[in-house]
Amino acid sequence: MDLNAFTAGVEPGGLTHGYEIKILVCYLLRQLNRGMTFSQINDALLHRGLVNYFELASALSDLVESGHLTSRDTQDSREEALYDLTALGRETADTFAGTLPVSVKEKAVKSARHQMIRRKIESSNHATIRKEEDGYIVDLTITDIGSDLLKMSLFMPTEQEAKQVQQHFLSDPLLTYKGVLALLTGDLQTVGELIPTNEDDIEL
Repeated sequence: MDLNAFTAGVEPGGLTHGYEIKILVCYLLRQLNRGMTFSQINDALLHRGLVNYFELASALSDLVESGHLTSRDTQDSREEALYDLTALGRETADTFAGTLPVSVKEKAVKSARHQMIRRKIESSNHATIRKEEDGYIVDLTITDIGSDLLKMSLFMPTEQEAKQVQQHFLSDPLLTYKGVLALLTGDLQTVGELIPTNEDDIEL
C-alpha cells in the first residue's frame, strides 16, 4: 500500500507511508530474530511515535497475505498469535532496510528490546500491592527454577509510595536482590557494586 499513512500519533521523523511501515516490521523481526505478537510490535513502535496504530494493523495484515509474515497460535490459548518472518520477509528486510532512516530503525529495535525485557522481568518477578487498614503492603518476589531467590513484604503508608516501590522493583529486580544481599550479609565486596542492570546483559 503506497498511500500516505494516517499520521495520528506519529511524531516528527516517524513513518508516514504504508510501505515504509511494512519494511520496518520486517526489519524489526529480522533484528530480533524471534516471533512477536501484535501487542509487542504495537507497544514498541507506537511507544516511540514511529507509526500509526491503524496503519500498523493494516501493514501486518497485508504482510501475512503477501507471504512476508506467518501467524501462529501459541500453546497458551489466552496469548495472542505470534508473527514470524518468512524467507520473503527476511529478503525484504535485507534488501530495503537501507531506505529507512537510521534513527527510526535504532529506536524501533531499542524500544522493542526494552518492551520485551520488561515483559520477561514482570513474568518471572512479582510485585503486588495489598490494602491494609493503616496503609499498603507491597509483596516482592524474585523467582528461580527452584526456591524463590527473594521473598519479602514492605509496608508503605500511601498508595503512591507503594506504587513507586512496585515500579522500581520491577524495573530492576536484580539490583534489589544485590542490595538486600549486600546489606544483610555485610559482604559488599562479594556482592558487587550496586549499579543498575544493563539491559544488554539480559537474554531474551
